[in-house]
Amino acid sequence: MSNTLDLGIRFVVEPSGPVLSEAESLILRELRPAGIMLRRRNFRQDLSYSKWLKIYATLLTDLRAAIGRQNIIVCIDHEGGQVHRFPAPVTRFPYPACYAGVPEAVSAVAGAMAQELRSLGVNLSFSPVADIHSNPKNPVINQRAFGTTALQVSDSAKLFAAALRAGGITPCAKHFPGHGDTATDSHVALPVVDRTLAELRQRELLPFAELIQDGIEMVMSAHIMVPQIDPHYPATLSHAVMHGILRDTLGFKGITIADALGMEGVRAQKIAISELGVVAHEAGIDLLLMVGDTVSLEDALTVKHALSDYVERGVEAHRSMLSVESRLTTFLKALSQYNAIKLSKQSLVSHAKLAAELNQHSQWEMFEFNPLGFT
Repeated sequence: MSNTLDLGIRFVVEPSGPVLSEAESLILRELRPAGIMLRRRNFRQDLSYSKWLKIYATLLTDLRAAIGRQNIIVCIDHEGGQVHRFPAPVTRFPYPACYAGVPEAVSAVAGAMAQELRSLGVNLSFSPVADIHSNPKNPVINQRAFGTTALQVSDSAKLFAAALRAGGITPCAKHFPGHGDTATDSHVALPVVDRTLAELRQRELLPFAELIQDGIEMVMSAHIMVPQIDPHYPATLSHAVMHGILRDTLGFKGITIADALGMEGVRAQKIAISELGVVAHEAGIDLLLMVGDTVSLEDALTVKHALSDYVERGVEAHRSMLSVESRLTTFLKALSQYNAIKLSKQSLVSHAKLAAELNQHSQWEMFEFNPLGFT
């Protein structure tokens, strides 16, 4: 039965550098992923704009040719602050916390980001961050959040998503069901959020619920344990979280994507790579983000073969896989495709001016965002 399915559409992977190797190209031809995620290493950070853009444009062309799909996802983490992968002169905006209190600034930043991302062939950004900075000891969300309350985050995240969308970039809300109330970084360990569903609905879930009402197209999972919801699996691998809460309770109809599957927060489960895709699928994950220094393109092929075996288990397994494929096929068909082009100096200067103005006021904004009387 697996021969009738397009299992590669379940994957988003990453090239290892600024030039696609022949070995990578061969794997991509076999895997045929839905798309690619870009990281800092995919850009020549040491070259001028014209030179690095030319090399990058060739990489993008080679990736499209190897994957062999008419439409692909080209995505990146692009939030501002340290979550910035591009060389100059792509604008490095400050963290969301620095301007979240000013609606005009939120829309302006997202609009400028959309223009720059579009010029780089990117069509999907892993933003806005919908986490609430509800734990002052949080080492990984903090300034990346739009605020310390559900209302602050909801209002700014909706504006940010709308401006990205208006600029031709598909937004993705993260990290469901909320990574803000943790004291651990899921890149290096498995955080725990010891909250009941009722407590989550009063705070952490509210921005996601608002974004879903606004039509957010994609939601990224969090590698966090919520033991009062599921004592066995982190959210990414939890049917109770990704299906029960996100789809059944909040009514989300769009695309779900796992946070990077090379992160320690999910690797801590000690699930064999050959089983990871099946567990994620059964949890309610549509796209497997097979990126990170601990996973490879070869691993993605292993997972694809395991999904093929899974389909052979019977009619229900095949039906569930076909349902996800249908959702992803529709999503890809509607996804805008862009070529890498050089932005005008006028646009870049305008964006740099906006970033400088926001940075000038960031100390005041951060004090307002994270007051000494944090509760």
